[in-house]
Amino acid sequence: MLKDRLYEKRKLTGEDEKEIVSLVKKKIKNDNYFVKGNFLNRDYFKDKLYVLLKDEIERKYEYFDFDIKDELINELLSEVFGLGVLEKFLQDKEVTDIFIQDDEMIIIKNGIKKYLGKVFANIDEVYLIVDRIKNNTGKTVDQRIPFLNTELYDGSRCSIIIPPVSDRVYVSIRVFNCIDFELEDLLKLNMFTKKHYDILKDLISKKKNILIAGSMGSGKTTLLNTLAKLIPKNEFINIIQDIPEIKLKGHPYVRMLCTRTKSREYDNEINQDKLIFETLRMKADRIIVGEVRDSMAAYQMLQALNTGHRGSFTTIHADSAFDAFLRLETLAMEYKTNINNYIAKRMISRAIDVILFLDCEKDKNLNICNRTLREFLLVSNNLDKRGDYKLEYL
Repeated sequence: MLKDRLYEKRKLTGEDEKEIVSLVKKKIKNDNYFVKGNFLNRDYFKDKLYVLLKDEIERKYEYFDFDIKDELINELLSEVFGLGVLEKFLQDKEVTDIFIQDDEMIIIKNGIKKYLGKVFANIDEVYLIVDRIKNNTGKTVDQRIPFLNTELYDGSRCSIIIPPVSDRVYVSIRVFNCIDFELEDLLKLNMFTKKHYDILKDLISKKKNILIAGSMGSGKTTLLNTLAKLIPKNEFINIIQDIPEIKLKGHPYVRMLCTRTKSREYDNEINQDKLIFETLRMKADRIIVGEVRDSMAAYQMLQALNTGHRGSFTTIHADSAFDAFLRLETLAMEYKTNINNYIAKRMISRAIDVILFLDCEKDKNLNICNRTLREFLLVSNNLDKRGDYKLEYL
């Protein structure tokens, strides 16, 4: 038939798709119905986008008939409501980190850094992503407050720094797909030995307080989250963190408390110190502090663990188990200037039962090959005669 001869069936090429997506984006740029849409409910707009795509294709390719695939619609959804080019990396289970430096991007995939070069057409596209992240959190990032620490819609941790305090726009994203392990999985990944695996399970059941130390990217949060899954389901757990990356979905009695920075003039800052104070009123069986970052939190955490909250966890940045002790002591004495080194050590020995130090094994290009439990220390509740810690290395 004439109609069949006129409307030839063909597929869109990659260049065709880019052009059509660009045309649709221009068309809806000033459409309030779309502009006000939040990417958390982007599926609501899927049918509408299908119609727009079909109209633009028929207008541009009058005598051709195309199949519009879901992949093209999802790509447009990401461009219009989501985080554009970031979306495919956020959904890649092998990607752990994403870094934007103005129009350039770097990812870490399977522990290996990959420089992707220039992935944005201009700096305006980068600021569009920054605006979408900012608008979804209700926080502010501008020249007055050039920092933003928040979470993305999928739970990934995001840090943004913009000029004038930096030379370029820097966006750092810790992808939330790398901590959903069972303890057996970490054993298979050679993070620790079978002997340590059995001891770790026993420490959780005996409600020992555990401090996990290590450098950035060493797996502290991953191990903490995995150990916390072993906590019995009948216990109340209070989790205190800056960004909700520890998520015990299967546990019925989890109370999550998050800090809040003063991102606007009318906001009140809520720090770890305040949350630890409040959690003592909530009858928690165990307290989990995502990371001890400052002196107030360190002192209050030690106080809390000395008030009967056995079986609690926390993490700290340190280069060894010894450095973890030293950092805790320093932070505690910074907050309470009237306590000396001996008292700080005594508080720590009474509060912490176990220190686990995680280390990263790296290749010659500084890519992470493996994360290993390098030091496993049991800490006695009493100091020795010289006022030092009594330690047992496992």
